[in-house]
Amino acid sequence: MNPFGSTETIVVDGMSIRLPNLLGNPNDLSPTSIFEKPSWMPDSEAVLCLGCGSKFTQLRRKHHCRNCGKIFCSKCCVEKIPLPHFGTEEPDKVCNNCKLIVELMIKAKSQDPLLKYEAVLGFASLLTNVAGMSKVIECGGIHIMLSVAMNGDAKLKSAVASALHSVIQSMTLNHFLVEAGCLKVLKHFLSTSESNELLSDSLSSLNLLCMDAAIRIQVLKEGLVDSLLTTIRSASGITSVFASRILQLLVCNFEHHEFILQNHRRVIPGLFEALQTEDYQMQGCVSKMLMYFSANSSTFREMIIYEDMDRDYPLLFLLKGTCQSVLVNVTCIVANLSLSIEEAYTSHYISGLCELLTFVNKENSELLTQLGRGLANFAENASNTLHMIHHLPNIVSNLLKSCFEAPRVHACRLLVSLFSSELPTALDVLSQSGLDEFIETIFDLPGITDVLNNALLRKVSRLSVCKQQV
Repeated sequence: MNPFGSTETIVVDGMSIRLPNLLGNPNDLSPTSIFEKPSWMPDSEAVLCLGCGSKFTQLRRKHHCRNCGKIFCSKCCVEKIPLPHFGTEEPDKVCNNCKLIVELMIKAKSQDPLLKYEAVLGFASLLTNVAGMSKVIECGGIHIMLSVAMNGDAKLKSAVASALHSVIQSMTLNHFLVEAGCLKVLKHFLSTSESNELLSDSLSSLNLLCMDAAIRIQVLKEGLVDSLLTTIRSASGITSVFASRILQLLVCNFEHHEFILQNHRRVIPGLFEALQTEDYQMQGCVSKMLMYFSANSSTFREMIIYEDMDRDYPLLFLLKGTCQSVLVNVTCIVANLSLSIEEAYTSHYISGLCELLTFVNKENSELLTQLGRGLANFAENASNTLHMIHHLPNIVSNLLKSCFEAPRVHACRLLVSLFSSELPTALDVLSQSGLDEFIETIFDLPGITDVLNNALLRKVSRLSVCKQQV
């Protein structure tokens, strides 16, 4: 049974490499795994020894290597060694080319941790070139290397993590490694690591794998979201930030959210725990993830609102910060949440946005846009207009009179909502300052004159006759 999908070979740097056939469960990362022996090369295809190039004759006979199945002369295929990866304990003929890899497989399948460690170092050395890589893959060496790491000591795990990181950097074997079980191993490393080096190699490998969108799906299915959250909470400094950036690759994709919602509901509480840090980089990464979640479904918005309230409003606390990228992200989150926040709690968020608007950098167009969007969204609910009316001069000054179009349009949205319930007060503020900007922005909207004319014509008609005078 081929554990690596339907293809029987992969091509690396122009070389076709045969994939091993695992006997048993392909998902079972076991050091006792047995692989199917390769098919023998037909005698008719061998004219020269594949080792030394000598021509076969009546005296120079053909010999099949029991490890690779290829044909050699007696000088190039003289060693007899057990093949434990094929379930053969009795010594069998092995060619000179296969001798090293077979010896490494024997060490990898031994009970001696030191021999296993030597085997991993040997595999790592062979994996640096395509010829050696071919030997390791075809014998099932990748699978065995991953399997010994699951139950190995810290030294062995570090060796495997280092070898994996080196191979993954080339990107050529990444899909094969995922199918072989490397995500399961990386998850194990992240959950058990006590070594900074092991953690660093594991995160670097996972980051490189996540560059491939197809592999990200497998990372999600393997349950690495929880492992990354644990690393973010338990690690410190750059390691924690690195883990958060990898998680960001996974969650900042709307197509993944349904799977995350069904399988990783603890992600929102986990992100809020990570959000309450003084590291701006961490705050930036986490707030970006929450921003994506808040822009998706009402379920996620409700989860975020609950966590924020339960933790005494950390989002509002961050609105008092100075890091511009964090302010933009958090303001965007609050603007998204405005569609789902219950009426009883809106005043806290409206006050937070208006307070930030007082001190906003007027050159930050994105922040102004998100502030305007949030306040305009809140204003759509008539019960919020009383909270808005006190801040209207500030809204006019910083949003309606902004040099950027989007904040001005959102300010007009807000004012139109206020006209429905607080018309006299809103007009009074506008008459003192901002009326020209309001009219100019409104009439600059495409098709607005047609809309207004149609609305007016619903009150009056183009054609009519005078009513008869009595």
